[in-house]
Amino acid sequence: MKKLLEYLSPIDKVLISFVLLILAGACILYLPVCTTGGISFIDALFTSTSAVCVTGLTVLDTAKDFTFIGQVVIVLLIQLGGLGIMTFSVALLSLMGGSVSIKWRFTLQNMYSDVSKLPIRNILGRIIIYTFTIEIIIALILFTQFIQKFPLKEALWHSVFHSISAFCNAGFSTFSNSLMDYNGNSVVVISIAIAIISGGIGFLAMSELFNAKSLQLKQMWKTLTLHTRIVLTTTAILIFGGMFLFYVLEYNGILQNMSFKEKLLASFFQSVTARTAGFNTVDIGSLREATCLVLIVLMFIGGSPGSIAGGVKTSTFAILWLFLVSRLKGLRQIIVWERALAYDNVERAVTLVVVSALFIFFATFVLLVVPTLPTGEFLQSFFEVTSAFGTVGLSMGITPKTLPLERIILCVVMYMGRLGPLTLISALTIRKKTVNIKYAEDHIMIG
Repeated sequence: MKKLLEYLSPIDKVLISFVLLILAGACILYLPVCTTGGISFIDALFTSTSAVCVTGLTVLDTAKDFTFIGQVVIVLLIQLGGLGIMTFSVALLSLMGGSVSIKWRFTLQNMYSDVSKLPIRNILGRIIIYTFTIEIIIALILFTQFIQKFPLKEALWHSVFHSISAFCNAGFSTFSNSLMDYNGNSVVVISIAIAIISGGIGFLAMSELFNAKSLQLKQMWKTLTLHTRIVLTTTAILIFGGMFLFYVLEYNGILQNMSFKEKLLASFFQSVTARTAGFNTVDIGSLREATCLVLIVLMFIGGSPGSIAGGVKTSTFAILWLFLVSRLKGLRQIIVWERALAYDNVERAVTLVVVSALFIFFATFVLLVVPTLPTGEFLQSFFEVTSAFGTVGLSMGITPKTLPLERIILCVVMYMGRLGPLTLISALTIRKKTVNIKYAEDHIMIG
């Protein structure tokens, strides 16, 4: 066993540890003490996978089908899956005075701060402190609202559960209809949105913002790294761009009978949550097809590198967009804020997007050809698969109707969405081969 562990790379250990956590969670959730009426092991496995992969897709009603103990297990799986077993393991090892191998150091920095030069212990310490600080603050804010409707203990539990679920971008809710009853409550909507953004913006970016020596925006902006500038700019564009499109497309649709305030809140919240959280204040199944396509794009892009969020990441989208603009202008370099991006970034971004897109299309194809699928509509299947891969959790309503085979397929998609991009990028970074032979170039016709 010891030799086997030494043979495995850090990435292999991460992959295996997540599988073991998912299986352990499924076994615990399968116990009668965790459910109100008993569930199948497939449903327990699906719920555990969704929680560990911080997705939020559900085949059961978290509020009704799981007991308090079951909900506690789910939120613990969310927290462990969100921060990552590796983070907790290395943090524990550091606290005990143990050493961290170079491979683990490289993997951690690749996960949480690809451009950070901070010591590993500092990185882990900031991650843990930052996570629990945000979760506690959001829980306290939510408690002021939930206490108005629920008894003390229930209000406290709803607050803690939603705070952790929001920060970890999981989308699980202890309410049967998610947050639809709080669409007009700006405190709940905005605080949940802040938690989602905080968990999805990346630990490096938030660390730089917290450590900024000047509160003046211009001075602060100059001190930020190029990575953080790109992440913040892209995040803002996606949030408000998505909000605008949602508002326009659904103005005479699902937003029709809402007040102006509720329309703005719903549009803002769904734009934020679509990029990896999975909460909803409107009925996703009632949205127009054009709106669903917008959400699919947002789900595919996801959050930022070094965060809990899924998707191909905001920086990947930004790099490809800047690459396209540079080529259209006839520029050989990608220039942004007086810096030239390394071409390695472009290669990694293209590879990640192409592989992710191919995987989503393949998974959608498999769902469509499975004979037991209750619905043959392409958009719904495409939406659910993208939601699973982006670890979002939004659903058009077909996931609870799926049969065991489809649920297993979606479990695989959620797992690949949570760990696939990390594995791919790490493989591209670590396993570089030096080729001493250079062949003559040739050209082929394109377009």
